[in-house]
Amino acid sequence: MILLLATIGLLISLYAYSIECKLKKNPTYKPACDISDAVSCSKPFKSAYANMFYYSNSLIGALFYAAIIILQLLGFYLAIFYLAILGCLGSVVLAYILYFKIKTLCIVCTSLYLINALLLFFSL
Repeated sequence: MILLLATIGLLISLYAYSIECKLKKNPTYKPACDISDAVSCSKPFKSAYANMFYYSNSLIGALFYAAIIILQLLGFYLAIFYLAILGCLGSVVLAYILYFKIKTLCIVCTSLYLINALLLFFSL
C-alpha cells in the first residue's frame, strides 16, 4: 500500500509542478483543478508560499515520494516511518497556510495531505 500511495503522490506532485511551470509561462492559464475562486489550485501555486525552501513545494514533494518509493523497494521501513512523520508535519503547516492564509481549497494539495496521512498510517 505504501508503494501505491507514494506512486500516486509522486504523480500528483509532478502534475502540480507542471501546473506551476505552465502558470509561470502563462499567468492566465486555467488548470482543470481551478473550479472557482474558493476551490483553486493555481491560487496557492502563484502565492509566495509556493516556494518555501527556495524550490517549488511540488518538486520537493516529488523528491519526497520518490525517496519513499526507493526506501520501500529497499526495505527501509523505519526510515519510511520517520519520513512519513515529517511529511505529515509538513502537511499540517502547508494546510494551515492554504486554508487560513491563502484562504482557498486546493484539491491537488489536499489530496497530497491525505496521502501523507495514509502513508503515516500504513507505515505504522
